[in-house]
Amino acid sequence: MTNRELARSATYIVQHEYEQASVTAANGRRQELGEFYGDPAVALIDADEQWCAVAGEGLVLCRLGQPFGQSAEYFRQPGETVWITDLRQTGPFALEWQDEDGAWSALAFEAADVSAYAPRR
Repeated sequence: MTNRELARSATYIVQHEYEQASVTAANGRRQELGEFYGDPAVALIDADEQWCAVAGEGLVLCRLGQPFGQSAEYFRQPGETVWITDLRQTGPFALEWQDEDGAWSALAFEAADVSAYAPRR
């Protein structure tokens, strides 16, 4: 079985094996991030290593700090799925994502805890 690396920082690696994505810390902690139909397409690790994002069939955000591994999903509900092809960080708790048509959209979220991560428009 082969893992494919999607993003790497000094402390974390986001990778996937087929449709299953995960993040692994340098100390060996690992968190499954979920399954992505057709494999995840892209990932990014926050410049301050507080969170990571994995995308393809929707988007999953995962907290890297304490508590490690809390996550939230966006654009993955039936009938609301967005196919994401690229990500870029735009702020400490903000990113932009590109859909399959090439349009960029913004997503900002809360820092306190992943369960509170909610889109702000």
